[in-house]
Amino acid sequence: MTEAEHRQRWTLWATVVGVVLAVVGAVLIASGDRIAGASEPAEAQQVVRVSNDFAVAYNTYDVADVEDYKSRLEGLLTDEYREQAFSVIDAIFGALEEKQQSSGDAEVLSTAVATLDEDSAQTLVAVDATIRNTDTEDAGVQRHFRWKLNLVKDGDDWKVENFESVASVEASAVPQGGAGATDEGGPE
Repeated sequence: MTEAEHRQRWTLWATVVGVVLAVVGAVLIASGDRIAGASEPAEAQQVVRVSNDFAVAYNTYDVADVEDYKSRLEGLLTDEYREQAFSVIDAIFGALEEKQQSSGDAEVLSTAVATLDEDSAQTLVAVDATIRNTDTEDAGVQRHFRWKLNLVKDGDDWKVENFESVASVEASAVPQGGAGATDEGGPE
């Protein structure tokens, strides 16, 4: 093999290796975000699952059986929040007991992950449920609930740390001077 052939062969190998490295580099750069955040889709799925489970459990109850209700919520709440939430539940169920209120047929319409990092998340959940009580003995009243949930990582599990109702557009306040107001700004 002559010196020229030897140089030509090394040049060919160097070119092939360079092209392969360039292709591998381009693939890594293109998918780098997915590789770096490989666990993020799984974490987002867990956050959505817990949010959906909470929304269905929270909107499915019978005031005659508060212990069943609490047992279904218990594993979804942080230890700190559970005590506060159960205190509120006891008060609300006590007020609704006379009406024999229940809520069922909870259906999650949509869940969005607003924020997500390694140990906290915030989701928005839209859920519909049917409310029944002594005032609505027929099929019940369809209600539309929107919840903003704050979740935290507890070991390998996501737990609800806090939540609040999100008012629908229809429930928003009318500005002063808007519909239903008199010159004095009060109701007509």
